[in-house]
Amino acid sequence: MRLLLLILTITLTGCFNKTYKVDDFAADELIWYKPFTKTDSVIYISDKGEKDTIIFKAPVSASDSTRDFEQGFSNTNYLTVRYEFSKGSYHQSAIMGDGKTRYEHWFVNSYKCSAGYGSVEITFIGTFFSDSLKNIQKVNDSTYFFNSDRADYSGVNVEKGIKNFTFDTKLGVTEFIDDRDIKWTRK
Repeated sequence: MRLLLLILTITLTGCFNKTYKVDDFAADELIWYKPFTKTDSVIYISDKGEKDTIIFKAPVSASDSTRDFEQGFSNTNYLTVRYEFSKGSYHQSAIMGDGKTRYEHWFVNSYKCSAGYGSVEITFIGTFFSDSLKNIQKVNDSTYFFNSDRADYSGVNVEKGIKNFTFDTKLGVTEFIDDRDIKWTRK
């Protein structure tokens, strides 16, 4: 019985004292963050003269740890760029079930876990790419085209969606086509 308690103690101590190193985010994961070094308001004008002002927030990092036998033992690092629509913008977040609160959005959300897995998710005006990031079109060294027909989901948590958008690694989203086939261009 003492031997069993000793083995159990050593095993548990080893699990709780072990360092769970999380790999750094790779360069191809960080390209989506380059335009967002600080909080910035970006104005988009439609071909019809409508206006969207989108406030992109500076990247925020967070960490989490899991320490239990059911879920395992690991550390996870997160990196997120959130955005919101200004009041009066044509596009708006959908209203939640309480009838008052609007959904929050992130443009890019990444995580890496010491257990060896991670993900990059990109969402813009209801068009969600995660597993489908392999479906985006690289136009040149710094420009990417995202088509909602090739996204994981579209129309998520917005009142009016989009069909596609173009992303530049230096500027961020430069233009998009809404669900009415109207082009919006960054001012």
